[in-house]
Amino acid sequence: MISVTNVVENSFCPRFTYYEQVLGIKQYEEKRPTVLAGRVHHKKSETTNKNYIFKNLSGIKHTSQKLYSVKHDFVGIIDHAIETKNYIILVERKYTDYTIIHDTLKIQLGLLSILLEENLNKPVKNANVIFTKDGVTRTVCIDMTPQIYDTALRKLDETKQIISSGIMPESHYDSRCDDCCYRKSCEYGSLNSS
Repeated sequence: MISVTNVVENSFCPRFTYYEQVLGIKQYEEKRPTVLAGRVHHKKSETTNKNYIFKNLSGIKHTSQKLYSVKHDFVGIIDHAIETKNYIILVERKYTDYTIIHDTLKIQLGLLSILLEENLNKPVKNANVIFTKDGVTRTVCIDMTPQIYDTALRKLDETKQIISSGIMPESHYDSRCDDCCYRKSCEYGSLNSS
């Protein structure tokens, strides 16, 4: 089953989906220090202040919950969500000092919101993205708009299409290729990396 992570990787570069999902080439993310630090950060946030809910809110806090979409056939794990009487607030944690909301993050938030809405039968009002690194924490609030949902579902469909067709998608070189785990397999990354 396709995961939210698979779709986010596809939005990073469609070739990522091809190499990992079609050809079965592992990315070995467990060897990347930033990924490992992010996992430690997530584990710590799961166990610290388990019952903490933002000021002026009351409700049920969901943490590290795996959710399935029967309607759209994908799966994902939320970091946190606060379910109030009438709506849900999604909370996503990022281990980085860059507080930029890129399209890949909007796609992740859109898909996680779709999962929450389908499983809890309430709308997701907004998403709070908590950026933390080196002791500095910043929170950015994003209103969940129909455009975010549409883009997320379109990327989900594109990911499924690459996997089902088995055809290598077009791509192009940009600075993301320098940090891609498939740069030595892909002609775009291998021609431009040292």
